[in-house]
Amino acid sequence: MREKEYIITIGSANMDVAGYSHASLNYADSNPGKIKFTPGGVGRNIAHNLALLGKNSWLMTAVGNDFYGQSLLAQTNQSGVHVDNCLIVAGENTSSYLSLLDNTGEMLVAINDMSITEHISEAFLAQHVDFIRGAKVIVADCNISEQTLAWLLDNTGDVPVFVDPVSAWKCVKIRERLGQIHTLKPNRLEAETLSGIALSGREDVVKVAAWFHARGLYRLVLSMGGDGVYYSEKGGDSGWSLPIKTHVVNVTGAGDAMMAGLASCWVDDMPFIDSIRFAQGCSSMALASEYTNNPELSVANVNTLVENTECLN
Repeated sequence: MREKEYIITIGSANMDVAGYSHASLNYADSNPGKIKFTPGGVGRNIAHNLALLGKNSWLMTAVGNDFYGQSLLAQTNQSGVHVDNCLIVAGENTSSYLSLLDNTGEMLVAINDMSITEHISEAFLAQHVDFIRGAKVIVADCNISEQTLAWLLDNTGDVPVFVDPVSAWKCVKIRERLGQIHTLKPNRLEAETLSGIALSGREDVVKVAAWFHARGLYRLVLSMGGDGVYYSEKGGDSGWSLPIKTHVVNVTGAGDAMMAGLASCWVDDMPFIDSIRFAQGCSSMALASEYTNNPELSVANVNTLVENTECLN
């Protein structure tokens, strides 16, 4: 039966285009350098990580009928993610993120074109409602509209919904819907924005967790940077999980890997605390890789990392 279980990730997919200058940038001029094209987007990254973890991973997103869109779908499918239910929108640009970095690696300016995510609408999801209700778990990111998130939470039946807040600015979309969310994975700023409670230290997290549970949230997984992760289940376990010591190469995609780890563990019926440690292992592997999605990510490699870390503590 487990082979028939599938996870749906609903959210953004974009092409990251980064220009790296070999020297200090001269504005209003052509600068020698290199340009990288990389598949990205919170939802797409999560779906990719789930496939690396051996899960039956499906992505639902919107792309344009252009070169970026075709490339995104092809590369995502090659990574093991099913893209059959993605929406291709004629006449629209595929979501893209264009950044310019100087010779020190500092990002000087960026342009974000994500207007196509508005096409991930209630009408689009409603066409796939039976497929959505057949999932083992659904992961959604807050790049999709408030109306679409509301439809999703109202129409998933008994399927648990995990939500990635994405940013403090975007997470407010789900403030009034916390009681319909199974697992929420905010960072410090996102938790403060949603709750209105300042997280100035470790002692404040219990108050914040109580606030979320009072509004119906089942599981809170709160990333607190160097302090680690505070996890809390409504009427269940809570506590701290220390961070895994990691040589950081690239911070992009670490949160997406953590969310994929949490969803993967839910499908595997793992205890909450074990899920947290596994998800932290996924995040650590992302941090240690130059790639947004670490190609070495696997259940075996994460388990080895976590076990070795626990031996060192």
